[in-house]
Amino acid sequence: MEYISTRENGIVLELFVQPGSKVTRIEGLHENRLKIKIAAKAVDGAANANLCAFIAALLKISKSSVTLIAGEKSRQKKIFILGDAQQLVTLLEKSLPEP
Repeated sequence: MEYISTRENGIVLELFVQPGSKVTRIEGLHENRLKIKIAAKAVDGAANANLCAFIAALLKISKSSVTLIAGEKSRQKKIFILGDAQQLVTLLEKSLPEP
């Protein structure tokens, strides 16, 4: 998957985030990035915090394991997820909607 890069101690996800949605959910792909709709509005970092909490809950890991590393004020973001890379990729694949 083009939007996932593995690291020695985790993975990096390239995302396209759409804040202010009715619900928080994974939508599919958008320009080789994983598209996620976020219910929180992009005000005072609320959407970024909601994004990290959503990813943590989705993968059943602690919020402290999910870090925004690029795109704080952009819809195109990169997040780092700390943990076993192969296990995280497997969990993420199971969480994706059917094509």
